[in-house]
Amino acid sequence: MQKELKWNMVILEAMAACRYINIDKLFLICEDNLCELNAPEKEISLRLYALAFYCDKIYNRKFSETAVFTRFADILGIAHFNRTIKRLIEKEDLALVVFWAIFRLSFGNTIGQKRYLALENKMRFSILPSL
Repeated sequence: MQKELKWNMVILEAMAACRYINIDKLFLICEDNLCELNAPEKEISLRLYALAFYCDKIYNRKFSETAVFTRFADILGIAHFNRTIKRLIEKEDLALVVFWAIFRLSFGNTIGQKRYLALENKMRFSILPSL
């Protein structure tokens, strides 16, 4: 469990750095850091996808001009993101921590409060026992 939390921290720290650093460079740094932490390819892809989703929602214009955007453009829709969250909830995967943070920060007040709170409660219940 400790290693998954370290993987998550790489992405959570990157979210804070997005406004200060070139996004393409940021993704390369994240990928390198996750590789150094011996994260499997699937775990790296999952976390980078979450970061891409965050960048798309928060820094849309800047992000759409990056090379990283082309890598993730096909799967940046909210429906795909929600399906991924549901899969993580079912598996009780610790990557859910990243997705929860990104969901909260990306959508804040932009989606229906009832829908948002229900999903957040589901995610919180899913991850708190495992932390």
